[in-house]
Amino acid sequence: MAIKLSIATAVYNLDAPFLRSHIEGIIGQLTDETELLLIDDCSTNGSGDICREYVGRDCRVRYINMGQNGGLSRVRNRSIDESQGKWLFFADGDDLLSDNFIETALRFCDSDDDIIILDRLKFAQEKGEEQPCSITELNELPSEAGRVLSISCLCLDTTMSAQFGLSSRAFYHAAWGALYRRDFLLKNKLRFPDGQKKAQDSVFNTEAYFCAEKIAYLPYVMYFYRSNEQGITRRYSQDLSEVLGSLLGHLNRQMEQLYPNDKDVEARYKNHRVLSVVMDNMRLNVFHRDNPEPKEKRKQAFLQFIQQEPYKSAIDEYNPKSSGRWEWHLPIKLMQKKRFALLDLFMGKPKAFQFLCAADKRIVKLFK
Repeated sequence: MAIKLSIATAVYNLDAPFLRSHIEGIIGQLTDETELLLIDDCSTNGSGDICREYVGRDCRVRYINMGQNGGLSRVRNRSIDESQGKWLFFADGDDLLSDNFIETALRFCDSDDDIIILDRLKFAQEKGEEQPCSITELNELPSEAGRVLSISCLCLDTTMSAQFGLSSRAFYHAAWGALYRRDFLLKNKLRFPDGQKKAQDSVFNTEAYFCAEKIAYLPYVMYFYRSNEQGITRRYSQDLSEVLGSLLGHLNRQMEQLYPNDKDVEARYKNHRVLSVVMDNMRLNVFHRDNPEPKEKRKQAFLQFIQQEPYKSAIDEYNPKSSGRWEWHLPIKLMQKKRFALLDLFMGKPKAFQFLCAADKRIVKLFK
């Protein structure tokens, strides 16, 4: 029987309970028209053994070891190469899929769309009770949606999707935010950027949505993203400034190729994407509580970073009205004044800094 849906899960040194919950939640739904690929980026903690255990239980589960650790982009690209389904879904092995994921996805497998955007929810402990999906028709997006969503992925401007009726639960920037028709990916030679350690999905989806001719939206929660204190979006990253610089290199090339001399795109890119890179580097590198460097060395790194382009002009020209990110107002104002000591005092304490930013956001919005 032909495979209609492939679920490709990225595996690398995951907590055993998280990985088992992920796999068991999918195996219970598998049909003869579906498959689960467990693609292991050479785990060293026994994650591979867990995967092989489930392969022995169910012939619809395949285990692929990458042979050499190469990063998430290579795992995602291997998923495209190895999958056999008409539709492909990228998953992370510490998250969970809806209990109704496969039944719901197969309901729309005859769609001629290139991409079907899905809803997602964050969870910490338990994902909570679910209701079956009662939706029988996809929301087809207008022809201009591909360009708009592509720019949104490029610039990290999530406000752009509101015009198409997408809810805040639709996180189409992420690879796990949609179902992709596999022959669409192959026809357009869509690949994740090899070697990029962060935000690979934004680079991939900038081009994917640009190429897509038909896009639909399924307003039903199909994916549950685990909020993990030790996850990559929260832990200290020593080489983050280089990683983020590499990301901007990929995105700059895409902007030049796909949207040459488009002033609106350039402005959105500076107000959203570049400033988000600034905030990430401050939060996860310079001022992270696990940064072992002495204060004076971190201060020099801070001053050097904020005076580099494109960061300097983005910081200098920041306007909360144009970015819409009012919570950035306080830290960016402190960066403009080079107030390292104040940022160091509060930004390394996430809860205290979050409280200050929230209070500042309310004050600033009163006078907008």
